[in-house]
Amino acid sequence: MVPLPRVDSPEKVGHLSRMSTLTEIEEAATTLPAKEKAELLLFVAGQLRAEGAALPEPRLFTPEQLQSWMDEDEEDMRKFRAGE
Repeated sequence: MVPLPRVDSPEKVGHLSRMSTLTEIEEAATTLPAKEKAELLLFVAGQLRAEGAALPEPRLFTPEQLQSWMDEDEEDMRKFRAGE
């Protein structure tokens, strides 16, 4: 990831502005192209690893739940191919 250029003003320079809340960061992230969103995700994951953050517990699904999702996906694909 290419670092942003340093700016002298801590508040705003041109179209750049300092973001201090999660909401501001989330809103800014929605404007990024997919490649930069992926880079941001990898950056945040790296920061969490560096801080020793615990991983979330794995989610467990029953075989019935998985089969239900696969059946739904197959039905959606059938409809898509049929032009429905």
